[in-house]
Amino acid sequence: MLQIRVLSLAAVLVALACASNSEILVLDPSLRPQTTPQSIRLIAQEPTRPYLVVAIVSARGAVDKARHRLIKEAARLGGHAVLFDSSSLTRIGSSDSQEPQLTGKIIVYTDSTRTN
Repeated sequence: MLQIRVLSLAAVLVALACASNSEILVLDPSLRPQTTPQSIRLIAQEPTRPYLVVAIVSARGAVDKARHRLIKEAARLGGHAVLFDSSSLTRIGSSDSQEPQLTGKIIVYTDSTRTN
């Protein structure tokens, strides 16, 4: 019985540690159907099409892993793209131990077509 409790506690701690590597600020709580990660576009310029920012997501760690986390969250929230700007890549921590942080805006296009 004690072993099961210890394993359960360990699983919770691992989940919390993983969750602490990203933060999500949902700006539009409307429910949307999920999209696929493969359909999420990464863009660095504001699109000319009308769009809505539905969330701001930050992920810490290796840049490639952080990028995958942003894409995953965008798909989960039904986004079409992740919009980056000049302050999207920052460093967090002390001068001895800095960790990259990637921040992007999850957007959905508000017109009927999906191309940029």
